[in-house]
Amino acid sequence: MMRQKGSIEAVNVLHGPNFEAEINEIAPGTEFRKLNNDFGILFINEDNYNLVTQMLSVPSAIKYEPTTRLSLLGNITQGTANGVNANEEIGVNFFKNNPNLSLTGRGVLIAVIGSGIDYLHPDFIYEDGTSKILYLWDQTKEGNPPKGYLIGTEYTREQINEAIAKKDSTLSVDEEGYGTMISGICAGLGKVNSEYAGVAEDSDLIVVKMDKINGYYNNAMAFLANQYVTQKALENNLPIVIDTMYGTNSSVGLSVRSITQQAFYSRGICLVTAAGNEGNTQTHTSGRILYKGDVKEVEFELTNNEENLEIQVWINKPDIVKVAIVTPTGEISKEIDVANYTRIAGTFDLESTGYSITYIYPTTYSGQQHTIIGLTSAKRGVWKIRLTGDYITNGIYNVYLPNRVFIDPGTKFRNPDPNETITYPATYDDIITVGAYNTINSSLWQSSSRGPAISGLQKPDIVAPGVNIIAPYPGGKYAMITGTAPASAYASGCAALFLQYVLVERRYPEKAFVQKIRTYFRAGAVRDSNISYPNNSYGYGVLNIRNIFDQLR
Repeated sequence: MMRQKGSIEAVNVLHGPNFEAEINEIAPGTEFRKLNNDFGILFINEDNYNLVTQMLSVPSAIKYEPTTRLSLLGNITQGTANGVNANEEIGVNFFKNNPNLSLTGRGVLIAVIGSGIDYLHPDFIYEDGTSKILYLWDQTKEGNPPKGYLIGTEYTREQINEAIAKKDSTLSVDEEGYGTMISGICAGLGKVNSEYAGVAEDSDLIVVKMDKINGYYNNAMAFLANQYVTQKALENNLPIVIDTMYGTNSSVGLSVRSITQQAFYSRGICLVTAAGNEGNTQTHTSGRILYKGDVKEVEFELTNNEENLEIQVWINKPDIVKVAIVTPTGEISKEIDVANYTRIAGTFDLESTGYSITYIYPTTYSGQQHTIIGLTSAKRGVWKIRLTGDYITNGIYNVYLPNRVFIDPGTKFRNPDPNETITYPATYDDIITVGAYNTINSSLWQSSSRGPAISGLQKPDIVAPGVNIIAPYPGGKYAMITGTAPASAYASGCAALFLQYVLVERRYPEKAFVQKIRTYFRAGAVRDSNISYPNNSYGYGVLNIRNIFDQLR
């Protein structure tokens, strides 16, 4: 879980009126960061931890889940040598070069949520000098938040156009480049170099630069961003593709939203999400406990000290498993019964390592046992997680280290499992989940996360090009990006073309629901005759927009 300075855990809370007053009655002085009228982050510390169950059970608490850090799912390389634009590979150029078709994403919004955008890059400026960006919400810059929100500054197209005319780059800055690159793959104009144009050149953009907590992107700000871009699409009466370029190992048990949040029931809203970059990173392991009292030990290795290490243990419902930590020198953590938000903490004296074990059972977000292990100043060596069956039906467990980018290269499970490495939020059932394919050697990118989701959902749905993809980079340049984030961007651009055809042009408006779009994307995927589909690596095959349209006949 994410922690504010001085707190031990943080929880995202969707709430009704009077939430803060109800919390203060139970635990006066509890820190609550209100982000909009019905959502915020509750920070838990040692003084109020024993009251956390009461706080989350107040009448106005609608839904809650742990606050977790997110990784942007791409690796950026400067330059364009040996780079790829995959529009030809996925069938986009058939539409770009066909004078009888006008499929460009016109009338469809694409939302890109990440590190922001270089709005002065020529690839996001139309010939008349106006911006492709309809709205830009910089959550990091205080000033003028969107209506109903309490953080950041919102810029309209008119304000961005004025900045373009003045060559004013100070409204918002994409320091990392991810948002600029993903926006360019989705909808860049190729003004600097026409060979690097994006998929849906006439789609307009809504861009959110997410705020961070303690230097990390997080699911609280992502929740707000998704809520915001959906509202903007509805206000403007335009269909929208929401591209998700981030993921985390921390919340992989989540697979189903409440009905009010399900994209399944909203025509013209299509969610496309990167599958994750954890396929070969040794950050996941799994196994089976056979009966009550059966003991399994999961070994993980640290070749260097880890200052803060958080490990997630998910037990298939309705099973209950007691969790203990065994140090390299054989010290064993204390025990506590499994219940909802029960916690044991202590210190391993020989290692000088602090530890905590937090049980959440049953979770409100998945109904299963979720256990969070925290280690502070963990010393190098081979550690063990001891799992003891308490109530067992199927006994399946999955254990996750943090995303590879958050931990030392030598921190790994000794018996890793590359399957079930789909990261949250790609685990949800109402989205199109996209893995990464290497067009250079016609194979799966090795780090592309594999399915299924631990809920049993078939994931990924498809794979798309994701290796050495050339895209706009801040400063009017191009660079390359590798990962499932660029793969999802290609799929998002294709979804915009599809929505233009079926909804904007009113040819098949009944097909403009995400579950139907996903079906066409699966059916139109390119498949190798030597491989059985669907599978955990490729899903239903490789993205091809021309084949998708062939399915409409």
